[in-house]
Amino acid sequence: MAFLGRPSSPSPRGPAATLSGHGRPVNAVAFSPDGRLLASGGSDRTVVLWDVTDVAHPTRAVGLTSHHRAVNAVAFSPDGRLLASGSTDRSVILWDVTNPANPTRSAILVHARPGWLSRDGWRQGGVHAVSFSPDGRFIACATDRTVIVWDVSDPARPSRCARVTHHRHVWRSGPVISVMFSPDGRLLASGADGDKDTGVLWDVGEPAHPVRTAAVRPQARDRVKALTSGGAPAVHSVGFSPDGRLLATGSGDLGVVSGTYGSWRQGAVTVWDVTDPAQPVRTGTGTLRLAGLGNTGQIYAVAFSPDGRLLASGCENAAVTLWDVTDPTHLTPAAHLTGHRKAVLDLAFSPDGRIIAGCGVDTTVRLWETS
Repeated sequence: MAFLGRPSSPSPRGPAATLSGHGRPVNAVAFSPDGRLLASGGSDRTVVLWDVTDVAHPTRAVGLTSHHRAVNAVAFSPDGRLLASGSTDRSVILWDVTNPANPTRSAILVHARPGWLSRDGWRQGGVHAVSFSPDGRFIACATDRTVIVWDVSDPARPSRCARVTHHRHVWRSGPVISVMFSPDGRLLASGADGDKDTGVLWDVGEPAHPVRTAAVRPQARDRVKALTSGGAPAVHSVGFSPDGRLLATGSGDLGVVSGTYGSWRQGAVTVWDVTDPAQPVRTGTGTLRLAGLGNTGQIYAVAFSPDGRLLASGCENAAVTLWDVTDPTHLTPAAHLTGHRKAVLDLAFSPDGRIIAGCGVDTTVRLWETS
């Protein structure tokens, strides 16, 4: 189902709180498993921990400043003892947050610069996304054109156990910018930019030997021209439903005008049935268009609610939409969350599903109540 324009309902909903603690764009947010802490990572090279016990009056707990370049990703381990932060400086820092008021570094995961990467560019170089496995033993890192899996069973002595290239031909692929383990830990989804197969599913039943099972390709309006001009629509974000049956991808439904690539872009949220990982089935697509402009840009963030009934998307035009995915073949807008003034780069639900956090280019973190 495609949603175009601005419907008369549901009514826009403003934020319950706005967190201002970063001096530059905020690239990532994540809730702790108990829902008491929110981590945010920004282009100001900092990670901030917020106490969100009282959603109406959140407070800054502590700021972490060990990264040398932008922080692109944050994720808590399932037991809440570790916080991982990934950066353009090519490192992932594992923080022990047992005492949130005084986090300490457990280890630094360094990702060597590949010899074939001649220079850093937009979204090239460094770590763009991180995801813990459900049992907390492994962490997957999206970096350059590869996904690297680390064994962090002993956080003080992590070891690299796997490295997979997103595309079989390195020179045809772009940076991997999103990654996520499935709830049962048997699948890993990754998304890339400038690649023929921008979304890939991996079987990680044996984490040391990931096996590519299938590609998920968001649809371009003119796929032939899009491919010859640089690649399929980028998969900026991936997210599994709590039962692991569905995979959501956030991308751009590319349009090509007069043979040029990306002349206009309409954000697209696509839901896939991955019950059979070897044969993902596209079940539904939701698209958003700015009234009067016909151009929303990219969908940078997607996240399922803990009960699996809602899917949140964050867009380049600052829109945050909650989709009803009770019937995944018909994505229906359930709410429009306002507050951000510029592109929304990441979204996260609290563990109880009552709060959703969003962050973006306007340097803020916004908190909304979902009901």
